[in-house]
Amino acid sequence: MYRITLEFHKRLSRNEKPVPYILIQTHMGFRAYAGKELSRVFDVEGLIADGSITADGSETAGVSLGVLEKSGRVLSFGSFERALQSRRSDVLAAYSSKQLQHLSIQLNNADRYFSRLIATEPFLGRPLWLFSGFESMPQQTHLSRLRGIITEITVMPIMILQVEER
Repeated sequence: MYRITLEFHKRLSRNEKPVPYILIQTHMGFRAYAGKELSRVFDVEGLIADGSITADGSETAGVSLGVLEKSGRVLSFGSFERALQSRRSDVLAAYSSKQLQHLSIQLNNADRYFSRLIATEPFLGRPLWLFSGFESMPQQTHLSRLRGIITEITVMPIMILQVEER
């Protein structure tokens, strides 16, 4: 089940389109890629020592996921399906079963950027998240669509990542 914030819902009701993007966790840190450059997502500005208070009364200095890179290199996110009900006929088994998803993402590698990058930061076997969100909203409010592991990489002028849900 997806849970979204009220602000997210209001923006969808106004026919605003959220930006889909992926986060790849390498050994060096997180890298974010979208169809366009993410201008305001992951900005630390305004989050340093904002004085937020958590439920237990402790204060935080701000919430931000630092990323090494955020660029517009995604050509296609492919497609995946979510089952709203189990394909099994057994009702009790439906509660414990889960249909795993597969996703194929195409990234622009015409300048051989990824060819050089994956030599120092291998993507194979690394976690990947697919999110949808509005750039002006904090990353923590974005909708997580998929969490998976990169199982296969094809490096050509268009780099293709094969992702299996875990």
